[in-house]
Amino acid sequence: MTTNQQHRPALTVTLVALLLGACTATMPSRPAPPVEPAPPPDIAVPDPGETEAFLNLIDTAERALADDRLLTPEDDSAYAYYQQASALAPNHPATRRGFERIVERYLQLTQLAMERQQWSHARFMLARAEYVDRSHTGIASVREQLELLANAERMILRLDRDALRERSSTVASELMDFGAHARSDNARVSIRVPSDADGRWIYQQLSRSSGEQPIRGRIEIGLPPQVTVLLLPAEK
Repeated sequence: MTTNQQHRPALTVTLVALLLGACTATMPSRPAPPVEPAPPPDIAVPDPGETEAFLNLIDTAERALADDRLLTPEDDSAYAYYQQASALAPNHPATRRGFERIVERYLQLTQLAMERQQWSHARFMLARAEYVDRSHTGIASVREQLELLANAERMILRLDRDALRERSSTVASELMDFGAHARSDNARVSIRVPSDADGRWIYQQLSRSSGEQPIRGRIEIGLPPQVTVLLLPAEK
């Protein structure tokens, strides 16, 4: 065997090794799979109706309402504070109820003015209620009542204060005669007197009048003493 034949297998092995090494060196490495990011933790969104700013506005509005600062002053009224609270939490039950309470208070003030026969002031209070919420269900009935009373026929018996104090027979006779008007259908009676005792005595004299229709009215402490009868239009 020749020398070349003895070294041939070694050369073959060396060549194969070189070729494998070359293949390994040129083969690109496979990138690692991407790591999925962890989902962010849930972040709780605060309820606008539970924020400190909202609750402070509601509390301030409540105090203004209790003080009858309903629409004025413009920047320090219950209406203004409920408006600000409503901007933070639209249509929140607390603000809806707040606006309702403002309207209800204006309707109470309208009724009070009507009892005192202050018709212009009553209309003004009713207009304020409409400004806050003209769709409020109580406004229509109060308006109807106001116009009915304001346009009713009015009869007034003015009384002498000294004669009333003495319970004179002249005053008693005048009241008995006037009581016939107080017994009319759809009549409303208002008695204004210095004291409750005077009011009860006047009511007794009015009740001596003829007729079966009960006398419906109220007693108001004040001066000068008088009896007012409102004759409302007959219901259709």
